[in-house]
Amino acid sequence: MTSELAVTLQKGRGRSKPKEWQKGVVAEIIVETPETNTLRISLPDPSEFLPGQYYNIRIPMEGRPRPIQRAYSIGSSPKPNFSLIDVGIREMPGGLVSPVLVRGVAPGDELEVRGPYGNFTWTEEMGGPVLLIGAGSGVVPLMSMIRYQAAVGTNHPMHLLYSSKSHEYVIYRDDLTSLEAEHDWLLVSHTYTRDPHDSRARYHRRIDKEMVAEVARESGAKLAYICGPPDMVEDAERTLVDLGLEPEAVRTEKYD
Repeated sequence: MTSELAVTLQKGRGRSKPKEWQKGVVAEIIVETPETNTLRISLPDPSEFLPGQYYNIRIPMEGRPRPIQRAYSIGSSPKPNFSLIDVGIREMPGGLVSPVLVRGVAPGDELEVRGPYGNFTWTEEMGGPVLLIGAGSGVVPLMSMIRYQAAVGTNHPMHLLYSSKSHEYVIYRDDLTSLEAEHDWLLVSHTYTRDPHDSRARYHRRIDKEMVAEVARESGAKLAYICGPPDMVEDAERTLVDLGLEPEAVRTEKYD
């Protein structure tokens, strides 16, 4: 069965105009970790998006002839309200845009945004079980998929393997805990790379072949979504294909 959301978007793609920049208003700032914020942005001209897609944000930069733009994934669900998007932003040391968005933006500020974009997407007609693998801010588009399934009320099994520095640096920490408690289709396995003694994590190392293989076998995954640093993404993808998943069933998005 094809979802109403996917059909609507597919019908509109062939005749849609190139996306225009619009000025969204920062409605709320949610501090997720010491280095990551969610910017909740109200859009004057919203487009319904698919879980896992992203928006471009651009800001003027002193000394630069043009605004600087970066892509940021949407962490919220398009249901029930796609006119508000939650954009997850991790401050990158030495970055041009992310420090401004994390440290220099306040509620009521306007930001130029354009989107949505991207094919790293999941909707309920794609089925499951689904294995989600994320490191750091790579969890943002995966959270959109989890929140979407919770919003539409389907129950395809989802297992999230999520790597963070420590408990303090788990993006969406409280929401993930609540969602896992509320929905028996969701299982979250944490791994902490800088806290070897925290019992709240299942693993205490970077995501590796053995970890991916163990979680994949437990999940019985028919689909996989991997998002994070390029080396992790490529290694996890290779492991899953070696385990028997079809290459087209493994979708990836790399974060620099």
